[in-house]
Amino acid sequence: MVPSTLYCDTCGAANRQEAKFCFSCGEPLHTGTATLQTPASGANTNISTTTENLPTQGTLLRQRYHILCPLGQGGFGAVYKAEDTEFGNRLVAIKEMSQKGLNAQEIIEATDAFKREALLLAGLMHPNLPRIYDHFTEGGHWYLVMDYIDGETLEDRLNKVGVSIKVKEALDIGIKLCAVLDYLHNRQPPIIFRDLKPANVMLAKDGSLYLIDFGIARHFKPGQAKDTIAFGSPGYAAPEQYGQAQTTPRSDIYSLGAILHQLLSGDDPSQTPFRFKPLSLSNQPIPAALETLIMRMVEIDESKRPAGMAAVKQELEYIATHPDTLQPSPGSSLVQFAQGLKHQGIIISTYQGHTSGYYNWITAVAWSPGGTQIVSASAMGEVKVWEATTGNPLYAYRGHTDKVSVVAWSPDGTRIASASKDRTAQVWDATTGKTYVTYRGHASEVYSIAWSPDGQYLTSGGGNRAVYVWDANTGLPHLIYREHHDIVYAVAWSPTGQQIASAGADRTVQVWEATTGRKLLTYRGHSDYVRTLSWPPDGRRIASVGYDGSVQVWAATTGDNIGSYSGHSKQSLALPWSPDGQYLATTGKGTVQVWDVTNWSTVYTCSSPPGGIIAMAWLPGGLFAASASADNTVQVWQAM
Repeated sequence: MVPSTLYCDTCGAANRQEAKFCFSCGEPLHTGTATLQTPASGANTNISTTTENLPTQGTLLRQRYHILCPLGQGGFGAVYKAEDTEFGNRLVAIKEMSQKGLNAQEIIEATDAFKREALLLAGLMHPNLPRIYDHFTEGGHWYLVMDYIDGETLEDRLNKVGVSIKVKEALDIGIKLCAVLDYLHNRQPPIIFRDLKPANVMLAKDGSLYLIDFGIARHFKPGQAKDTIAFGSPGYAAPEQYGQAQTTPRSDIYSLGAILHQLLSGDDPSQTPFRFKPLSLSNQPIPAALETLIMRMVEIDESKRPAGMAAVKQELEYIATHPDTLQPSPGSSLVQFAQGLKHQGIIISTYQGHTSGYYNWITAVAWSPGGTQIVSASAMGEVKVWEATTGNPLYAYRGHTDKVSVVAWSPDGTRIASASKDRTAQVWDATTGKTYVTYRGHASEVYSIAWSPDGQYLTSGGGNRAVYVWDANTGLPHLIYREHHDIVYAVAWSPTGQQIASAGADRTVQVWEATTGRKLLTYRGHSDYVRTLSWPPDGRRIASVGYDGSVQVWAATTGDNIGSYSGHSKQSLALPWSPDGQYLATTGKGTVQVWDVTNWSTVYTCSSPPGGIIAMAWLPGGLFAASASADNTVQVWQAM
């Protein structure tokens, strides 16, 4: 059972019920606080109560909001269930900040926290966040009006289950939390939630999930060494939240890892902060890859955690869609299974569905976001979609009349974009192959195409020296970037969707604003054509490879060279990052090499098919890769 929570009257931090002093500020805790049980539905905050009288049923706030009942009190105030009389008596939750019992400094801090929550929520829009409708003051109190969520907290869910929940449900919860936290982390400036725990996750009766209680969320301040005060909840808060360093998105990754570990093991992390037993000792079988991921997420050293929520989400999605292949074999230990995953370079499947011929080499390959399917294209204009694990064909797309240079799967997995020598870029249904949009703005061959992170726009570059940004739903142009002086071979969006990088035959890589086309910097480190570029999940670096034979990594904001790699001969074409941003894969005519960008060392080398690899894509989750070669085949192989 998850113990009740005791809130500090000084700073509002959540503590274990038996605690005598606040883990955050060190002040004594008032043990006379009474516990209020979470109601069966509609609880939008953590629950505890003091002796302060709560507004009674029938109170009318702002001559509009009719109070039905209190939902509880926690931190600096209370939450009520109410009806909005101006909108058909729709149900809302009203959060109140009470000043009773606070001194002048505490009132200032509590008011600032409440205002911060109101301003944060007012500017956010995500299906996993409650909407804010109104905020006002009345009788010396602040009020925030938001969605009433009919459901229960994840803490309540754990209390009902008693021990742990099934892997499938844990993965579903984890993926949804990754989505909303990635959204927050990609705001400008990034929003770090800092108090991720089961009591701040609402599970609605319709199956929806909501992240609630932004009372201690904060904006990440670049350059600040550490936070001014520790916030969070013991067991879930990352070590850096105790004042040793500033919290970053990786602090939320730690908290999510602690939650996932609790969901699967039934162990309450507040009982043994920073210590997590192997999940292989749990009372249910846990996929080895899932245990490995979770233990990386709760690393004490934040540099060893995954680079971002997007990378965590990709790995969880892959595990969710490949439960059988990632389970330890009967009788084998978790360690033995993990060791078995280290045989890099082993071919898992080979696809031979493209028409054979000397000139019909495979030009492009891409994974579906879930990792179950692959799309590949050829120099003869063929585009094929097939199952990744078996190589079985699903269908062929026949919208192009000439060589297809590149394919890209939409972030939500519903559409595929392709670009061709026939001067068109096309968007089509990933399930049926039905064409949605054909973009005809290019005057010559289209060499590159990339989706914006939100799936709303596409950017494409080609032989007429221009880069086009256009609406993926309508095909209407958004802007044209004309700063290149030769063919544009590569384009890529930043993880935030705010910048675009483009590169080409003018030997430059340029970074510019996606909304205005304003150039931010030009990188001139290559001495020959720049053929490929890629942006890692953290968005801080860019990797580019050219016909000069070098792979270069440089700072995305300043253009400063971080390092380079020249392990291949000229014309290395593929350059995917691993989902955690630690590794790069490069290809040449004879080998595929995976190397560690933290120390510029080669992790391993394996032979490529005859004719060399032309295109490569890393599977979400990082375990496998797909490579397309000049011998008309696509191979799926173990990358890590």
